[in-house]
Amino acid sequence: MAAWSDGYIISWNSHGKIWERSQQNVCLKSLNTSTNKGGFLQEIKHQLKFRGIWAIAIYGITKNPTENEYMMVIQYAIYGSLRKMLNSSFEKLTWCDKMKNLFYIALGLAKIHETGLMHKDFHSGNIVNETQTSSYITDFGLCKPITENDPEKIYGVIPYMAPETLNRGEYTRASDIYSFGMIMYEVFTSYPPYYNMPHDENLVFSICEGQKPEIKCEIPQLLKDLMEKCWDTDPSNRPKAIELKSYLKYYLNNSEINEQTKKANEANKLNKNFIQYNPKITHPQAIYISRHLPFLKSKKVEHDTKQWDLKITENII
Repeated sequence: MAAWSDGYIISWNSHGKIWERSQQNVCLKSLNTSTNKGGFLQEIKHQLKFRGIWAIAIYGITKNPTENEYMMVIQYAIYGSLRKMLNSSFEKLTWCDKMKNLFYIALGLAKIHETGLMHKDFHSGNIVNETQTSSYITDFGLCKPITENDPEKIYGVIPYMAPETLNRGEYTRASDIYSFGMIMYEVFTSYPPYYNMPHDENLVFSICEGQKPEIKCEIPQLLKDLMEKCWDTDPSNRPKAIELKSYLKYYLNNSEINEQTKKANEANKLNKNFIQYNPKITHPQAIYISRHLPFLKSKKVEHDTKQWDLKITENII
């Protein structure tokens, strides 16, 4: 298990004969390296590889003297996770702001995919915001080469997981794109996907059968079309990350989008049923923390008239 805390680092800068002392806020991520040393080192490696405009920066490694645990020293994001930022600032975001956030996320995802990797745990809790429009990808603990799949070791947050992952334990770059589609939905509507139901075997079966989250507000048609392509049940129909980056960059300066956003704003003002998401209404069995989901292909589970090559243990909640 990983743990996060806030702190600061003190750095010394030399200017000729004068030394200046500066203090910088940071975030500390600790992990019990005695049980998962390899995973911790892998995450550091990927964090160093991707740091920059598309991923949160890592400054180094330190050690907790009382717990005897190593910790990563990471750039501090003032707004916290993307989910927290949406909770506190959604009403202030323009459609341009939303597209900027998604553009930076797509930029990071494209960089990950270009290097032959997939994130595998892509959701709004693993994206952080330094400002209301600058999003950074983080948490590369499950980041793996596209050739590595282990159907017996499935981790994630069910609402963001693609049908092929839930059904067969299959992770691909297209699975990350499905997750990106759910993040788009969240940024556009303020609601996390499937916030009002248990994240259990029934939701898994529904997603495998093609269920999508309810759209509670008006979304500009071009953006809605792109979002729905991302969560297409057929992975081959989903766009590539580099295409998402290009589309979103183009839409930022597109007159047609501007007209559509005006219509969407007017419609949402008149929509009395649309209210910004309130975390207090989340179902008590909705779980937005990545967890191990033990799927066993050896035993089939029947649901209505269909069979799925998976088994979910009774203690999934």
